[in-house]
Amino acid sequence: MTDLHIHTLYSDGEYNEHEIVELIENSQVTEFAITDHDTIIGSMKVAEVLKQTNSNIIFHSGVEMTCRIFDYMGGINVHLLYRDFDYDNPVLEKFLIKGQLLRKEKIAATREFVKDTIGIEIPWERLNEFCENIHVFAKPHMYKLICEYANYDRDKYYKIMDKMDTQRFKLDAVDVIEALREYKGYFTLAHPREIMNEYDLNYQDIDNIVSYLAQHGLKGIETKHSKQSELDHIEFSKIAKRYNLIETFGSDYHGPTVKPTVKLGGYR
Repeated sequence: MTDLHIHTLYSDGEYNEHEIVELIENSQVTEFAITDHDTIIGSMKVAEVLKQTNSNIIFHSGVEMTCRIFDYMGGINVHLLYRDFDYDNPVLEKFLIKGQLLRKEKIAATREFVKDTIGIEIPWERLNEFCENIHVFAKPHMYKLICEYANYDRDKYYKIMDKMDTQRFKLDAVDVIEALREYKGYFTLAHPREIMNEYDLNYQDIDNIVSYLAQHGLKGIETKHSKQSELDHIEFSKIAKRYNLIETFGSDYHGPTVKPTVKLGGYR
């Protein structure tokens, strides 16, 4: 079984490199990638752990880059999965540094959004203390902080946070793909069903987005994902074949607390 979309605690997952490798070894997954948000630290650490074992499991370098197509359909937020790259790629490092800076700017905006919409004000002192031990601050981290001050419903929190305007904190998808297309590695469009849900799009809209990104160097689509149905797989597979793109499968595993219903290798 292949699972090319897994997160660790170096972004918004729950497990470190040793725990993830142990979970993989005790699962039916025989090939995998670590795709943390805007950081390759987790991927690199897992690669080092695997070097010290005699495992036959196939491992791919990976990262999930938080992007936006700014000049298409009025702007579309997308996540790009970048895999099989060299860790010492200087252009990738430049974009990751920029992504981290954008995420730091987003922390202050998120704090204000939570204050205005949920009515909970996280003290700056506590927020800064919390962030000292976080490589990539994301929604699950803010939820943890909120729960220190109130017993707030998890599902309600995520629905509210989906309404936050975050477009100014995204990398330009076209810039990222074009800048890295001459280097080792390839880009896959992550969880297209989530894009459909966010913008109320149909399969033809996804076809148009994929066609546009493919012109700039997109090489694949995540046709199987834990939140995608069999019909989604069929339609996304058609799109992939239409543009001669790779089909990839990923669970988007984070751990039982962050995503309780998602299991390793758990795509439909």
